Amino acid sequence: MTCIALSGYYGFHNIGDEAILEAIVTTLRRYRPDIELIVFSADPLHTRETYGVKAVSRTHLPSIIRVLRRADLLVSGGGGLLQDVTGPRSIPYYLGIIELAKLMGKKVAVYAQGVGPLRYGWSRLWVKKVLSKADWISVRDAASAQFLAELGLSREVNITADPVYSLEPAKPEEILSFWESHGIQKSRMELFVGIALRPYPGEKDIDQRLLQVIANGCNYLQREFGARLIYLPYHLEKDLPLARALAALPTAKGILFEQSLSPREILKLMGGLDLLIGMRLHALILAAICGVPFVALPYDPKVNAFLEYVGENNFLAPEKVTFQELLSSLKVALNQRKERHERLRLKINEQKDEVEKALGELLSLASG
Repeated sequence: MTCIALSGYYGFHNIGDEAILEAIVTTLRRYRPDIELIVFSADPLHTRETYGVKAVSRTHLPSIIRVLRRADLLVSGGGGLLQDVTGPRSIPYYLGIIELAKLMGKKVAVYAQGVGPLRYGWSRLWVKKVLSKADWISVRDAASAQFLAELGLSREVNITADPVYSLEPAKPEEILSFWESHGIQKSRMELFVGIALRPYPGEKDIDQRLLQVIANGCNYLQREFGARLIYLPYHLEKDLPLARALAALPTAKGILFEQSLSPREILKLMGGLDLLIGMRLHALILAAICGVPFVALPYDPKVNAFLEYVGENNFLAPEKVTFQELLSSLKVALNQRKERHERLRLKINEQKDEVEKALGELLSLASG
């Protein structure tokens, strides 16, 4: 039986990274139902129960060694793992796992990663050194491929789609059942608007100003359309305080999901929305999968790359957006829902084909 070890930002209840794991597991099993998948996770019990895979602690070295000894292939990614902006531990951790696998004579695939920023010289040198040993490398955007070339990595680097594109939208009956199970009665006459914000990197003042602009936008939606607001913190630890602060404002009262949701649950929730105001990459990708129009507030080049790919120019800079700009974008999104839905559907289907092709290559590498 083929065995693949999966290394990523798994088990931290970040919906984006959990959606990556869901997509990888689902697609690999569709091709190879008997495949053995073992995940390095911060919450192994949750990972086992949610995805039906084996999982071990991502920090317990004896367990990691046992898994790598058993595995035919280590898959590192997807996601933005190889960067040193969120802290000093990401680079040593993910590269350390790769180096350990190569020391044990194992094949390694670096899959659908977003590489950079790398602020420190040691980070750049280490990434170049370790990735030169990988058996197969793919990144999720052209900027990451260019970044690796500038580091001097003389290896073939494939550009592939984010695995999340392969997820399927929930069925209408699943959407209705999910909403009713959370005490929300869906009505065709009501406008349901999702709000998925995250803190702006390193700038508390921007968060406060953005909150007020979004609150004014929410007030407009409630006043003009009787909108019901649904707050979706994609990373509970980081996003929940912002969601709570916004939902507590008199002009932005709404329903706040404070519990951890699985990717399938998020698809059921998103499928019932009429509009999303979002910042995180995977919030926007999942909205696109569900055919939900969105107003994007990109905080990172990876989000801009996604918006460019899907032909979406209705986005706003979170660090300087005004209420009038938000109001204009909300009107455009609401008035062009049908046209946007069709365009997004075509783009999503293109990316699904890319995901399946890349994961097929991973299976060939593991079996070869």
